[in-house]
Amino acid sequence: MAAKYVTPAELAERWICSPDYIRKLIRMGVLSAVKLGGWKIRWDEVYRYEKEQEKRDAELLRQQRIGYIV
Repeated sequence: MAAKYVTPAELAERWICSPDYIRKLIRMGVLSAVKLGGWKIRWDEVYRYEKEQEKRDAELLRQQRIGYIV
């Protein structure tokens, strides 16, 4: 069975960013996490955030294609 939680360092490797950026998302309330001997993010929260970002990126691309955003 896969781990249910991921650390900011592990998630930073997946997203190719810094662990500080992940912790910033947690502090801003954009990414939900719990403190269990350090920050831990549930995998379902990771998938939710990624899906949300995909929708946002698709909408921005659609707007650029129709000339809404230059």
